[in-house]
Amino acid sequence: MINIFGDGPYLVSVGELAFQAAGELIWYVLHVSPFALAAFLLKRRLRGTAEWAAALALALLQAAFVWISSIRSEWFFSFCLAALLTGELKILNLVPLRPLDQAFFFAALCIPARLFNSTSSVVGHLWIFWILFFVLYLTLRMEMGTLRGSHFLCYFLFVFLSLSMYLYELAVPLLQPRLGALLGTNARGTVTAVTAVSACLIAAAFAVRSHFQTRLESWNSLGRKYGKIEHYFFFFSLFILISFTLIYLPFTAMRMQNALVALLIPALCLFFLAAQALFITLLLRVALYRDSDTFHRWERENMVSYYQNLQASVSAMEGLRHDIKNIFFTMGNFVDRSDDPEMKQFFWETIYPYSETAIRQSELQSRLWKIPSESLRAFLYLKTAQSAQQGVSVQLEVSLLPEEFQTGMDIIDLTRILGILLDNAMEETALIPGGVLSLKVAGSSEGCSYILKNPVTEERKRTGIRPGTTSKGTGRGHGLAIVQELLAQYPNAALNSVLRESAYIQSLNISFRP
Repeated sequence: MINIFGDGPYLVSVGELAFQAAGELIWYVLHVSPFALAAFLLKRRLRGTAEWAAALALALLQAAFVWISSIRSEWFFSFCLAALLTGELKILNLVPLRPLDQAFFFAALCIPARLFNSTSSVVGHLWIFWILFFVLYLTLRMEMGTLRGSHFLCYFLFVFLSLSMYLYELAVPLLQPRLGALLGTNARGTVTAVTAVSACLIAAAFAVRSHFQTRLESWNSLGRKYGKIEHYFFFFSLFILISFTLIYLPFTAMRMQNALVALLIPALCLFFLAAQALFITLLLRVALYRDSDTFHRWERENMVSYYQNLQASVSAMEGLRHDIKNIFFTMGNFVDRSDDPEMKQFFWETIYPYSETAIRQSELQSRLWKIPSESLRAFLYLKTAQSAQQGVSVQLEVSLLPEEFQTGMDIIDLTRILGILLDNAMEETALIPGGVLSLKVAGSSEGCSYILKNPVTEERKRTGIRPGTTSKGTGRGHGLAIVQELLAQYPNAALNSVLRESAYIQSLNISFRP
């Protein structure tokens, strides 16, 4: 390396340069440590206006140091860069910081580049990545205490701010001479270049916050869920920085540095830093899908176990209901032997019919619980209750495997179709003395069928059943036409209807396979 300052030898060895770079970095750590300690201690004691005043004093103290130790243009360059990065951190607001944290962040980055001349000669622009990595993670750690649950947000902030810092370091020196020549003075060129570049980068921060904040927080929630994976963001970032620093060092040792190397290696470092998000996020999603699959497997196993127990309970209840029927019938025999006519009348006209109705409703409810869909179960319960109010007896049979059950169509459309079919069947059954409405729900892994069977009147046998025709009056009778419109949306569903002697049978068949 060529030494253009001082009276020493014109060439500086790589070893001496590395020694000087180490000294610069040690000096930097010693310089910012008091600022970090002051911010940490003052946060415990100060709040509100007092904290803002202390934060301002901390930032101005560092700005005054840079003013004294550098030329004016370099002070302006460093001051605006630190203000830009602090502003972007505030705009993104992914990790809320207190005023003293922001002041420390500003002070630690408001450092003139001349204080890192040897470091820059050894590792090129990579030194700014190292400084930002150290300052950002220290700032966030002081605020949050622990980075657990926020590693992804910290990583994203590091990549975004590194890119902003690198673009600023490249764009301002590139634009400043051209703008200076255009505007007449170097000072105007510097101010204009810094302002233009800062405005573009601030706009980019606002755009990221507007369009990606929700998505970033959702990705961070994945890391919070899998703590053993999310810390890879920190270690992989550190590994990438170390790797590219080691890649750069041979170019310094062999004195092969040039503009292409100085630009390419930091750009590749940024690329790999950004690319690691894809791999770690993919790893998080694989873990999420694995857990989801395990949860669904447990859910299926629990469902099978639940319905097996339910089937045993239903069987026991069926036996109990049969015994209760016999008990009431036996009681009726004892009542008939008594000489009290009022008791006989009350038992056979009130108690016995009520017991039959209650037993029948209990039986329907126990069978309804075999249907896994809560919405469909509630709908059918409502319809069976309506049938009881209309004096229509309903027989229900459910034959399906809960773990294989699907609705096969939107639940709203399914209940609309079944509602129309059941309403029609109940109205027709109510006209038949002693008529019984039969509903069977049968399913397999390939599909499900809803089979309704109801008796019909002699008039219905003669006229038949056709969509759009009714004996209910004007404005009614469109139910079957609506059913046809709804079924037209589902190629996997079909309604088969047949009128046989004294019964009308409708079978709604839904396939689970397209």
